[in-house]
Amino acid sequence: MYSIVETGGFQYKVELGKAYKVPSIASAAVGSTLELKSVLLFSNGEEVQIGTPVLNDASVKVEILSHGKGDKVTVFKKQRRKRYERTKGHRQGYTELLVTEIRSGTESAVVEPQVIVRNRARVVALAKQKEQNVPLTRREKIAQGIPKPEKVKKNFLRKQKEMEA
Repeated sequence: MYSIVETGGFQYKVELGKAYKVPSIASAAVGSTLELKSVLLFSNGEEVQIGTPVLNDASVKVEILSHGKGDKVTVFKKQRRKRYERTKGHRQGYTELLVTEIRSGTESAVVEPQVIVRNRARVVALAKQKEQNVPLTRREKIAQGIPKPEKVKKNFLRKQKEMEA
């Protein structure tokens, strides 16, 4: 069973129990549920219902798992022989959704609770992993008593003097 829904100006083929990254939905809080009414197509495996442009009696319920930013896209502009160069970066925001229910008329399907728990745990684990990769600030290093690294140039000169002596 699957549907094609529209959100954020894009169309997505959604299946029950799968997670999708869609453009940011700022009004939705993490953990809340959202009902997508713009269902363009519904299929239960045997018959297909196509909307003109949307199906009136169809909806897809999703749970908001997380908000985040995608990979950085670098835009570089240059004009030859004009001394013109511009570099800009952009990270598109996204919202991660989990499809929990697909409904059309009298037919509906609900995801198993175990799938919801597993996806929530995956999001929490990814957040913890992201926190671990953050380097310590100068203040945190001082508080932990981590010694300040010596400058490379001084070490290089000292080693040269020791070799000469």
